[in-house]
Amino acid sequence: MVMRFAGALMYLTALSAIGQDSTYEGVPVAEPLLVRGSVAISPGFMLQHPVTNIYVVGKLEVFTDKRISLRGEGLWYIDSQQRTPVLQQNSQLAFGPFYHFTSKRLDLCIGFEPGVAFSRPVQDTTFLEPAPLRAIPNMALCAGLTYSIWDYFQFFVDARYVHARYTGPYSNGLPLDEVLLGAGLGWQVPVKRLIKK
Repeated sequence: MVMRFAGALMYLTALSAIGQDSTYEGVPVAEPLLVRGSVAISPGFMLQHPVTNIYVVGKLEVFTDKRISLRGEGLWYIDSQQRTPVLQQNSQLAFGPFYHFTSKRLDLCIGFEPGVAFSRPVQDTTFLEPAPLRAIPNMALCAGLTYSIWDYFQFFVDARYVHARYTGPYSNGLPLDEVLLGAGLGWQVPVKRLIKK
């Protein structure tokens, strides 16, 4: 359902941008010192397990110029939608560069974010001790679409593939690869324009 909603939102956003005139040029889309942020609830679909994790995802992004931005993300693990989850904890922090392709109010971006996940699997009955909470390095490939609706607000749809592996008391480790989807309303502040005023 989330994937259908995200697809529909991207489609409607693209349609609404087609045929728009230059009256939208005053809205900040991608410019130096543009600061963007958002908070959303995002599902994470694990690739090696039939499990959907739920996260609260916070993003903060700063543009260095019209094409490049730096983004930091925090993902707070809430729980799994299944009765038998794979993880007790999987909160994450990530930071990395993004490249932007813009057209009027639309901004399509791609980027990568190295980060760290604070992970703990559900206890395996073959071990007497519970699995420890570990800091696991991870890497995320990200893509997103943003539609600026005003100087201070924008709609966004994004997806990220996260690659990580828990190593610990399990001899083969536990793959934590997942795809996270997110959509919602975010805020933005054109700092450079405010300074000029």
